[in-house]
Amino acid sequence: MNLGLGRLRKFFNRPAHGRPVRSWCVVVPRERGEEVRRRLKERNVLERHLKVAEEAGHLFIPTPERVDVGWPATEREFEEAFSPIRSYKDVVRVPEELRPQLPSSFDVVGDIAVLKIPGPLVPHRAEIGRAILAWNRTLRVVAQDRGVAGEFRVRDVEIIAGDRRTTTVCTEFGLRYHVDVARAYFSPRLGSERLRIAGQVRPGETVADPFAGVGPYAILIAKRRRPARVIAADANPVAVDLLRRNTAANRADHVEVREGDARVILKETAPLDRIILDLPHSAMEFLPDALAALRPQGVLHVYGILEDADREERVQAIRNAVRDSGRSVKGIHPHVVRAYAPTQHHVAFDVTVGPRSRRAGSARSPSASRTSRTRRTRDAGRRSGRSARPGAARGRRRRR
Repeated sequence: MNLGLGRLRKFFNRPAHGRPVRSWCVVVPRERGEEVRRRLKERNVLERHLKVAEEAGHLFIPTPERVDVGWPATEREFEEAFSPIRSYKDVVRVPEELRPQLPSSFDVVGDIAVLKIPGPLVPHRAEIGRAILAWNRTLRVVAQDRGVAGEFRVRDVEIIAGDRRTTTVCTEFGLRYHVDVARAYFSPRLGSERLRIAGQVRPGETVADPFAGVGPYAILIAKRRRPARVIAADANPVAVDLLRRNTAANRADHVEVREGDARVILKETAPLDRIILDLPHSAMEFLPDALAALRPQGVLHVYGILEDADREERVQAIRNAVRDSGRSVKGIHPHVVRAYAPTQHHVAFDVTVGPRSRRAGSARSPSASRTSRTRRTRDAGRRSGRSARPGAARGRRRRR
């Protein structure tokens, strides 16, 4: 039995000390009360937010509707139990054995809630959606996240409650973004990471985000720092349309919006001071192109989804890529962005790249080293010969 949206809204809009609430109930002898209460709970028809009433040796156990459990049913007024409502879980009606599987967290993008629903709870997704809307009255849409799919790796979502739309406007650090949760990627969970990266940008830098999405990195950097220019690009045309709209809405004048493949964008906009490779599942594929586009001294932010045991291996892979590009790593600092799975984390690697030192270059060039040693030996021999001849002549004169 599902609790109606109107009934839920009425419950949440009630005054703290309102009038008694009229409800259906089951009338049982006092000595049978606990037995019947458990049966009602098992059937998920126990009205938890109203106090059980007692009168003339009988208990009146409130239910959301008339139910038949072998005892008389009637209507009467009840006092509210005043139990604190901390979550939609307090009012959602699903089978008791499935309650432990209810999602504990979900993304809120503007006025849209996006959540993943475990398989056994999928048949109850509409009830979950209605409970969320009633619990948080600022939300207007609830969407089930069925995973990332398609060429542009966007969420496959299904509206399970509320308005039939996937577009919204969200605010992050005072900046407003138009978002389509079904057609362009945006994660509100990365807000603090975007702020961390923006805080590292120095005045006059040229920054590129070739996987910009709707623009939260690029626009934040352009508005909060003083870069010379910020190149924001994406291969997804829907994301680029939203990116242009967000750039204009936030008056981010230093942002240059482009559409196309990341490798082409990097090549066309080089040289760059800082590049953000915020595509965690495949950022390493674009690392050689990013290094080729970077100035002799620059910074890369490389993201990955990694097991804890694989973190050092990724650090070494980045070092090898930098070395193969003819550069040197001046510093590499891993930063855990968030937990991604029980054994995995979303990790950022802040990589400072510089030119290869002469000492390092000579050490990796055996032929150059042999040539240098030969020349030094020949030169030393010549110097030895020149310095020995006068001494020998003087020796001969002394013998005379």
